Amino acid sequence: MMKSKKIFALTLLMSLLVLVAVNASVKAAGQATVIIPDTVGGSTDPAAGTHTYDDGTSVTFTATADAGFAFQDWIFATPDGANTVTDASITIPVTGGVTYTIQANFVPLQIPPNGAAVTNFATAATVVVLTSAGGTTSPVPGAYALADATSLELRAIPDNGWTFSHWVISGPNLSHGGYPFTATPTDNPYNVNHGYGNRFAYQAVFVPTGTTEPTPSVPEFSSTAAIGIALVLVAVAFGTITYRRKK
Repeated sequence: MMKSKKIFALTLLMSLLVLVAVNASVKAAGQATVIIPDTVGGSTDPAAGTHTYDDGTSVTFTATADAGFAFQDWIFATPDGANTVTDASITIPVTGGVTYTIQANFVPLQIPPNGAAVTNFATAATVVVLTSAGGTTSPVPGAYALADATSLELRAIPDNGWTFSHWVISGPNLSHGGYPFTATPTDNPYNVNHGYGNRFAYQAVFVPTGTTEPTPSVPEFSSTAAIGIALVLVAVAFGTITYRRKK
């Protein structure tokens, strides 16, 4: 009888410890931390600094370039990895308990080869050419300001063993300044010819010759799963108590 009481007390203590740990985990997961480093060539909203948000909050991040600069991309990094986003304004839901480091990158505007001189950057066509794996482009990756974009052609140049697949275009809207437009054109070279006073980013996508690139799917381990495991442990613990009492 004494032995069964000791086992009951020990099992109950373990169950309480599990519940305390789960409760602490849930509280810790209540808020997300967002770190936005200082940047050169533009500003961000929210401003540079450390911010906290409740779990599930949808946060909008907006990057605004200074005169003579162009926004290039955001780098969103968490302990699980990093992603690059080329839209200047993006809204994402944040997860409690996760620390995000979100960096806005700006680059100086250049005049492309044979391009017309720019006197007013506010009305210029801003073209950001992003780097690509498996090849390069002409003009080379960088940010360009054009007084006239009608004659600009982007050419994708694959490395040995790679094949050009398509372009990915991102910008403030899908009108492309009123010109016919698709977000993933396969033209090579591609005639830019987009609306002025706007910024569009272009990235050439290359694939290994004779292959395709599947999109990986990574399962997530959430706080809900942790709570589920804890409840299983508690159920097992109380099952042990019941068994000892019957014995």
